[in-house]
Amino acid sequence: MKFISVAIKDFKELIRDRRGLFMILLFPMFFMIIFGIVYGNMGQTNETYNLVVVNLDEGAKMPLTNEEVNFGDNLTEIFRDSEYEDSDVKLFNVINASESSANKLIQLKEADAMIVIPKNFSQTIVDEMENSIAAQTTGTTSSNNNDTLKLSISGDSSSMGFGVSQVVLIKIIEDYQDNLVANIQSQTSGSSVKPLKLFEGDVGSVSGTESFSQFDFLAPGMMLFAILLLATTVAASLTREVEKGTLARLRISKMRSFDMLFGALIPWSIVAAIQVLILLTVALIMGFNWQGGLNSIVLAMFIGVIGGIGSIALGMIIASFAKNDTQAFNLGIMVVVPTSFVVGAFFQLPQVVVGEIMGRSFQIYDILPWTHILNALKSVLIYGNGLSAITYDLAWSAVLTAIIFVIGMGLFSRFRLSPEN
Repeated sequence: MKFISVAIKDFKELIRDRRGLFMILLFPMFFMIIFGIVYGNMGQTNETYNLVVVNLDEGAKMPLTNEEVNFGDNLTEIFRDSEYEDSDVKLFNVINASESSANKLIQLKEADAMIVIPKNFSQTIVDEMENSIAAQTTGTTSSNNNDTLKLSISGDSSSMGFGVSQVVLIKIIEDYQDNLVANIQSQTSGSSVKPLKLFEGDVGSVSGTESFSQFDFLAPGMMLFAILLLATTVAASLTREVEKGTLARLRISKMRSFDMLFGALIPWSIVAAIQVLILLTVALIMGFNWQGGLNSIVLAMFIGVIGGIGSIALGMIIASFAKNDTQAFNLGIMVVVPTSFVVGAFFQLPQVVVGEIMGRSFQIYDILPWTHILNALKSVLIYGNGLSAITYDLAWSAVLTAIIFVIGMGLFSRFRLSPEN
């Protein structure tokens, strides 16, 4: 198999190329360290997030006064009125909707998070009040309701907005609960009443969110940026091979274009996996809140390989039009940096939804495989999700990468490997 010989040759040359190794390994590490220092302690900025509230609460009558109350409405107003500390900027733009409409808004990325308030929310709180009053009257200790209320919080796990929103929501819910309990205990003299736990927030399929910082959402983007940088080094390397006449000599040996290009694919794919591992290590040192175990690392490296193949294909396209390795390198930087911004490596771009596929919104940025690679890395490393949670993004990234690779191989074969060139 001739492509193995090409792979061994390219791997040896890769090790000797100090400038290339610096760009693809050390340069992203410096970025990761800088971002860790700058953003590591930043939990959130003064940005208003879109919150969909599904209030199913049917209300209840207060004990003694028979006053009609709806604690679901009350909690919704608290979400609507909450502001950043020392600022008049609202935390949430609250949207009231049905559950089906709320899910649609999340899928279309028009909302950052949704919270469902159950229909028995007010009644359960009133029951606890009545139990406390009865306990005060009889001189006994009230018993807590075993059916703790569940407030369901959900959203798009790949969204930075959801990551920040859920942390804030849980804090607001905890404060609201504390105030309610204090109010109940004050009305019943408190001395004979057990500490109450009326409800708890339930965040669907998301773990370890209590200590997220902005750096946690930027770290996977830096990994993607490093993977994209492979395109510059690959483009320069392939162009150098053309200038040295190596590819012309390989052509004489009747080696196929597929063998040449597939052989080059192997060492660079390994480098992409190593990049993810190295940058994850640096991110952990800088305080990245990594979720998941060894499986998540293996899965992240596999995702990196798919992204690396896409970057290699992009490097082939660049090398097809560059006259020398310097031009290829510079052209690669001009392509890679804007692409990193477009796919959201450094910050989330405005929503540009062009349609819906398989129940999920499809944005203009989704035509690039690296958008899906970034979503998958975030899902695995930030939220600790497994393979089943990233199937959609992996499928799209694989299909789009295959298309770009065919285009890259075709262009490079036509402009660099054909006999007339």
